[in-house]
Amino acid sequence: MANGSQVIIGIILGFASAFIWATTSLAIQAQSDRIDTSAFNAFRMFVAMLFVLALLPFFGGVQAIAQMPLNATLMLAISSVIGIAIGDTLYFWSMTQIGTARALPISGTYPLFTWALAVPLLNEPITLEAILGTFLVIGGVYLLAPQTEKTIRTDARTERWGMFAVVAAALSWAIATTMLKIGLNESPHVIVVNAIRLPVAAAASALIAYRQKGWAAWHGYNRKNVPALVGLAIYSTGIGMIVWTLTVDFAGAARASLINTAAPIIGVPLAAIFLKENVTPKIVVGTLLSVVGIWFIL
Repeated sequence: MANGSQVIIGIILGFASAFIWATTSLAIQAQSDRIDTSAFNAFRMFVAMLFVLALLPFFGGVQAIAQMPLNATLMLAISSVIGIAIGDTLYFWSMTQIGTARALPISGTYPLFTWALAVPLLNEPITLEAILGTFLVIGGVYLLAPQTEKTIRTDARTERWGMFAVVAAALSWAIATTMLKIGLNESPHVIVVNAIRLPVAAAASALIAYRQKGWAAWHGYNRKNVPALVGLAIYSTGIGMIVWTLTVDFAGAARASLINTAAPIIGVPLAAIFLKENVTPKIVVGTLLSVVGIWFIL
């Protein structure tokens, strides 16, 4: 397949990935009062792992994993710990503290970090557009940050930690995306890649959930909600991870992270409609500035 065709397919898959991520964020936020988000991160990784392992025999089986170079296998495994176990856990927790309408747009700034890593590692050039885009994103994040006197007076500490968590998640995703692209260069298929990443991510995420709350992290799971949570895990991670990996493979790390900034544009209005979250004019303007800025950068 020609490189240009691959990029087009990657862009289409990237927008599908952004939609999956935005709707997943809303679904998890809606469940956050009943289930622990760190435990769900581990749960969805475990379900997605079973989903991908069921597909593995059709793509070379265990032998395909064994034939992977050791350095690529380690790169993929470490990327899953940084991006999924750490990054996703921080992001889901931040949603419970500052809301999806604010957390999702701020998390969408992670291409800034990807761009910074791509310059030395993936030979991405520094351009005037990138410098302009950086200032636009900074302005967007400023508008998205909690600034009212009421917020500072009533819940400043929670707001600060929530903001810190989502920015840290963005940095984690940028590192993981760059490492994923490096590992993909040595892999035979995205199913094989995720058969390596998901078991590691499931184990690391479960350990984080246990260290935070012990077995109490799993108390919200019951016969009524487990089927729906399994479906959400397959949708968000089983399918979502495959789509995202294909996006990075076809479109590249920098372009994939750029396309993913469509998630806030999808997620913010949906958060207002379905979760009844307050979307202020500052959040709207901040979201648009951030997305436009990232388009300039990449």
